Amino acid sequence: MKGALFVVFLVSATAAYAQSNQPDAMMARWNKAQTYASEGFQPVSYFAGQVKLEGKRLRQQPFSLFVPDQDRKCCGALLKSARTDQHGHFLVEPLPEGRYFAKFKSDGSNDLLISFAVVESYERCDGTHLEINFSKTGKGTIRDHVDINDSGEDCQASEPQCYRK
Repeated sequence: MKGALFVVFLVSATAAYAQSNQPDAMMARWNKAQTYASEGFQPVSYFAGQVKLEGKRLRQQPFSLFVPDQDRKCCGALLKSARTDQHGHFLVEPLPEGRYFAKFKSDGSNDLLISFAVVESYERCDGTHLEINFSKTGKGTIRDHVDINDSGEDCQASEPQCYRK
């Protein structure tokens, strides 16, 4: 009987400990995100999705990913160079936590630069994606999307969440 009570106590204490650490982890992530945002780096969870210039997809255009220089003003060391696909999709994985600059090229325009910070390291992107839209002036905005497809059908290659196709 005493052994059974001890097991029940041990299981409940372990569950309570796991639940009590969950808010601390969320708060730490939130604090990191606020720090990055105050430095001018938009917090994101991954770097995959679709890029547009004035609402039009940047199809098969080169882009580069950099770490910031010491002043955190622009581009330091080059991490990766790639091209968007025929639908303007891009994918960079894995990517460790930290601050980054992405420079996209477009026919007939200057370099399009956006700064972001990955709040937690990741190995593989999930069912979410980013949409980066640059204005005529070159200012970029990042929108984060969660995709829900409950139809059971595969997505179309032209949809932003299908960046793996």
